[in-house]
Order: sequence, then structure tokens, then C-alpha cells
Amino acid sequence: MPHVVLENINSVKEVFDSIRPFMEKIDGGLLKVTDSYINSGHNKALVESLAIENNTNQNFFVELSQKKSSLTVRLLPLTDPAKTPGVKMIMAMIVKQIKDSNQNVNYGKTNLQGFLL
Repeated sequence: MPHVVLENINSVKEVFDSIRPFMEKIDGGLLKVTDSYINSGHNKALVESLAIENNTNQNFFVELSQKKSSLTVRLLPLTDPAKTPGVKMIMAMIVKQIKDSNQNVNYGKTNLQGFLL
């Protein structure tokens, strides 16, 4: 399962407002993030996403979950899209928005190294 751990984040709320909707054209498709939702405990958030690649549409959620002083970014298992390059690019773009919003944030464990800038 693709994931990125971001270190030095104390709460989901701390980075929630940095996630902005975007739409990016790619060869053979489109990547889009629309809405974000945070739970009442401010320890989990969902980012609604769409990857269109080679005439295949995948709607899914990227989940942000708090673990002490880190944040795990992964695919919500309930939506479980195919792990295509477009899906991984969306995750990397969300992570970049979060990292760019706070200079103290560092990459921790990840299996998306090739997609992170």
C-alpha cells in the first residue's frame, strides 16, 4: 500500500488548511483533488481524489492520520484504487502541499520515493 510518513507534525488540523484542490493534466488523463474532510477529533482527514488514466476513472480518498508527532498519508482502504502512477502522483502532490506549508516537516518512512519531489 503506498504511504508517506511526515515527521514533526503535531496534529492533522495543523496541516489540514494547507491542502488545496487542484487539477493537473497528464499524458492520457487528469489528476484531481476536490474536497477535504476532517473528523471532530482532528486526528484524521480524508482528501477526495480522482485519477483518470487511459480512459479509466478511479475515485478514492487519501487518508491523513495522526500518530504522536507524525502524520501518515495513505489510501483509504475502503476505496482501494489500483495503485497506478496517477494515484501515486496525487498522493505525492498532497504530501508536497503539506511539506511546503511547514519547514519543520520531514519525510519519514515511505514507498513513494520516486514520486516525491
